[in-house]
Amino acid sequence: MKMFAGLATPVVLLQNVATDFLVGLGFDDALRIFAEHVRERYRAEPGFITMNAPRLLARLKKLGVADPMICTNINKLGFRMCGGLSAYEDLMTGGDCRLIAMSVFASGALPAPEALEYVCRFTHIRSIVFGASSRSHIAQTRQLIGQLTPLG
Repeated sequence: MKMFAGLATPVVLLQNVATDFLVGLGFDDALRIFAEHVRERYRAEPGFITMNAPRLLARLKKLGVADPMICTNINKLGFRMCGGLSAYEDLMTGGDCRLIAMSVFASGALPAPEALEYVCRFTHIRSIVFGASSRSHIAQTRQLIGQLTPLG
């Protein structure tokens, strides 16, 4: 966190390799320790990147980590969404966590309008992370997201 000294850092995300490793080992207390440490030391929201959001959310609930921020793959095809598409759709409508969607284009398998139409219909998704090759691509994607979300 040294490189962010002096910058507003409202969220600190634990990378998916670490998150999923801890979940796989059953070392759930490490997730709680991370969340507490980020809140106390950095006065920031802890977030978790994962490839299995349904399993992670269940573990975080048991630990008492309320309304966690979870960054995970969310796309119409279920690409890299461990636990299955229906489990993710339950999560996206349940409201028990704050979701950041990534891999919404399923690594290029979905055209942007189709991919974003699917993701934007879930109001519990707070943010969308996407890759872009140019400034105009970023603007186009942002414009499309704006058209598809209830708040525009």
